[in-house]
Amino acid sequence: MKRVLAFFLVCTCLLVSILPLSGCNIKKKVTEAATEKIVEKALGDKVDIDGDTVTIKGDEGEEMTIGGGEWPDSELAKKIPKFTKGTVVTAVTEADSMMVFLEKVEEGDFESYLEQIKKTYSQDPYESRTDEMVIYGGNDGDQITVALNFVSGEGALGITVTREAQ
Repeated sequence: MKRVLAFFLVCTCLLVSILPLSGCNIKKKVTEAATEKIVEKALGDKVDIDGDTVTIKGDEGEEMTIGGGEWPDSELAKKIPKFTKGTVVTAVTEADSMMVFLEKVEEGDFESYLEQIKKTYSQDPYESRTDEMVIYGGNDGDQITVALNFVSGEGALGITVTREAQ
């Protein structure tokens, strides 16, 4: 988690300083290459930036992908129903976990999705509701745990899926 936070901090600083250079495609590639090198030095891992998607590869073969405005296509993402009503802001995928953040999610669409999730992920359920937020967590009784966090006033939905280590 510290590495992800460090990555976001480094990228934010770089965006502020490099953004004016990103006007054309050649400048964009140069900016991506420079950013990759700086982030690699900060994290000590191999970094690949391709548009709005960043992939970080560790020394032991672990891989994390951050960004992209699309639903992930990982095996873990296929374990839950795809949420199609909102707009994917970003996704973070690793071998045994994924997070998807969406905006412009209507409350009724979230409630329908929550009912779908509850059908499969009903073991050890946890649900908390306030006027502004709904949190749900449960697992399939085997290896997969799902957590949903919906903020109704903002139309924001966070979906986290994890696979227990075997």
